[in-house]
Amino acid sequence: MGLGNFFLSEEPSIFEKMAFIIKTKGDTGAYGEYLTKYMFGSVRINGYHKELCNIYVPYKESTSEIDILVLHEKGIFVLESKNYSGWIFGSEKQTKWTQMLNKNTKEQFYNPIKQNRTHINALSKYLNIDKSKMKSIIVFSERCELKKVPLDTDEYIIIKRDKLVEIIKKETETEETKFSTEEVDNIYNRLFLLSQASEVTKQQHIIDINKRLDEKEKQPTIKNDEKSMLQQ
Repeated sequence: MGLGNFFLSEEPSIFEKMAFIIKTKGDTGAYGEYLTKYMFGSVRINGYHKELCNIYVPYKESTSEIDILVLHEKGIFVLESKNYSGWIFGSEKQTKWTQMLNKNTKEQFYNPIKQNRTHINALSKYLNIDKSKMKSIIVFSERCELKKVPLDTDEYIIIKRDKLVEIIKKETETEETKFSTEEVDNIYNRLFLLSQASEVTKQQHIIDINKRLDEKEKQPTIKNDEKSMLQQ
């Protein structure tokens, strides 16, 4: 953590980080989400807004798990967190993207643009809110290098975590107001219970995805950070 981030409190202290790592048994995906969520609790963002995380939205006889939602009067920001290191390669249309740690080590993961597009489809249907009022933000770790990924569009933004607050501030300063404070509260209240999913719901979510993955790719398991894979 740089001194700038320390004094701005955009990141937790080393003791808070270690406590979380121990609590989650080193789950890197959960750790990335934790760092992202911490920012919103410590940095001032103008405008009325609320945040939610790990929301299990009913979708196509299953669920779609959204990492983090920022419900703002200027729009709904749907965040997909990827806590990867190495070089990242991928295009909008590819089913899988590539993480390259070195010339001999490559890993693949489901296209986060497609992944978050499905989350937004599920959210739009559940809330009966037009997708034009939502923005997809793909958040990668500062430890990676976005070597070759798509440029930002009106639909999605792909950034590293240290640029997240800057992007949210920019988006909320330039966009027109889309929701009243009462509407933000109503959306929050509707989604809050979905963020309190039971362990049964979480396990069923993973089972459903593994089943789809097995049917499409003949692979029985998935990585922890790809729990939302193939939700389309």
